[in-house]
Amino acid sequence: MGGGALRWGLSGFLLLCLAEAASALSPAPPIIEEIRHISVPDYTRVIIALSAKADYNHFTVAEDSAHDRPPRIVIDFSPARIGPSTSAPIPIHDGLLKRIRTGQFSLTAARVVLDLEQIESYTAFPLHSPYRLIIDVKGKSGKAVSLEQKPPHARYRIMIDPGHGGRDPGAIGIGGLKEKTVVLAISKRLGKKLVSRLPVEVVYTRESDTFIPLPDRTARANAAGADLFLSIHANASKNPQAQGVETYYLNNTNDRATVRLASLENGLRHVQPAEHKQSELSYILSDLIQNGKAEESLLLAHALQTSMITQVSKRHSRVRNLGVKKGPFYVLVGAHMPCVLVEVSFLTHRLQGKLLRSSVYREAIAEGLFQGIARFIREEQHTKGL
Repeated sequence: MGGGALRWGLSGFLLLCLAEAASALSPAPPIIEEIRHISVPDYTRVIIALSAKADYNHFTVAEDSAHDRPPRIVIDFSPARIGPSTSAPIPIHDGLLKRIRTGQFSLTAARVVLDLEQIESYTAFPLHSPYRLIIDVKGKSGKAVSLEQKPPHARYRIMIDPGHGGRDPGAIGIGGLKEKTVVLAISKRLGKKLVSRLPVEVVYTRESDTFIPLPDRTARANAAGADLFLSIHANASKNPQAQGVETYYLNNTNDRATVRLASLENGLRHVQPAEHKQSELSYILSDLIQNGKAEESLLLAHALQTSMITQVSKRHSRVRNLGVKKGPFYVLVGAHMPCVLVEVSFLTHRLQGKLLRSSVYREAIAEGLFQGIARFIREEQHTKGL
C-alpha cells in the first residue's frame, strides 16, 4: 500500500508538473479588459474589449421568476479570462438593461451576462485592431438618460465625424501631412457653414486631436438623436497616380480596392490579415444594414459626391470623379440615420497632397459638402411634404 501510494504520488506529481509545463508553453488566453456602454431611450450599445481575438457564442435566456432571475443575453468567450477591471457588476438601469455581470464560467471560458429590463432585438458583431465585441440592444424604454437628447421638434441635427485623431493619424501623405489634421480642419469649416447658412444644429464626434474609438462614433450620433451622419476622410494609395474624390455608403462589396480602403479606415493595417478580418464583417453585414435608411444614405451619397466634384473642379480641373460606392466601413455600422463616408482627395497624390494643405482647396471641399447636405435636406423635406 505504502509503495503503491508512493508510486501514485510520484505519478501524480509528474502529471502536475507536465500540466504546468504545458500551461507555461501555451499562449495566454485573451483577457476581457474593459466593458462599457452608451445608452439612449431606445438603444444601448455595449462594447466588450479583449486583449486578443476570442471565439464567442451568444444566446438569450428567458426570465426565471421562481429564482428571481431576469431575462438575459449571455455571451461566452473561449478561451478567455475575466480581467481584474471587469470582475465587478456594472449597474445600468436605462430601461433596456438592468446591469452587466461577468464570471469565469470554466477554466477556459469567460461569461458576460446582460440582465434585461425589456428589449425588442439585439445584434452582436466583432471589430478588430483592437478586438472588441459590440452588442447593440434595441427597444422602447421611455426613460431619460445622461446624454443630452434632442427635444421634440428641434432643428435638424447633423453629426460630423472627422476621421481618426489622437494616436491614430490615419493616412500619411506628401510632406508628412496627416489625414487626421486635414479632415478636422475641413470638418470645422463645414460646421461653420452649416450653422450660419441653414437652420440646423451641428455636433461633432471630435473637435480636437483626440482619439475616438470607431464604435463610439455612430453610438454618439445615435445618442445625440442626429438626423444625418457624415464621416470625413482623406484617401491614400501605394499608386502615386491615384487621385480623385469618392463617397461611400454602407454595404457589402467584392471590389478589392474598396475592401483594402475599408480595411485601412477600419484600422486593419496589414493587407492580407485585414482582408480576412474584413470578410468576417461582410458575412454579418446583411443583418446590420440600416432598416429604412439605406435608400436615404444612397441619396445623401449622390448629393455629396455631385456637389464636391462641382466645387473642387473649380480649383483642380482634372480631379477625377470616382463616384458613389458601397463599402463595409465599421464607422457606419449601427447608425440610426442616413450616413455616409467621404474620401475628399488623395494625400499621396503629388498635386492633391499639396492642394490639401491649402486653405483654398479645403474651403472648396467644405463648400461642396455643404451644398450636398443642403440639397439632401431640401429633397428630403420636399419628399415628406414639409
